[in-house]
Amino acid sequence: MDSTKVGPGIASGLTNNAPVQKSKGVQKDLDKLVQNKEGQGTADFNVNVSAKAKEMAEARKKAMDIARNTSDIREDKVADLKARIASGEYKVDAGNIADGMMREAIRDELAKNPPEL
Repeated sequence: MDSTKVGPGIASGLTNNAPVQKSKGVQKDLDKLVQNKEGQGTADFNVNVSAKAKEMAEARKKAMDIARNTSDIREDKVADLKARIASGEYKVDAGNIADGMMREAIRDELAKNPPEL
């Protein structure tokens, strides 16, 4: 096949394939490793985990267990609000509600259409 008919620079691309040759070399090395280990089963890869990593994994596990076993509803807050509403102590500030609604609307709009900097 005449590579000059395919396009300019194709001939050099076909001959200058060092990355391909390098990956083939890596694959050969891996194949040799597997062949050497075939009599012993699959290839072994030893991994050492640091004490700090083990400690962090344990802390994460504990935190996830706490989160799974914690109710989504804060009963103490609900009871407090019910008592304040019943006693007439709880007053709704319309201005704060409106401000919060505006902040949320602006945040949502910015998330949909982020400004270009």
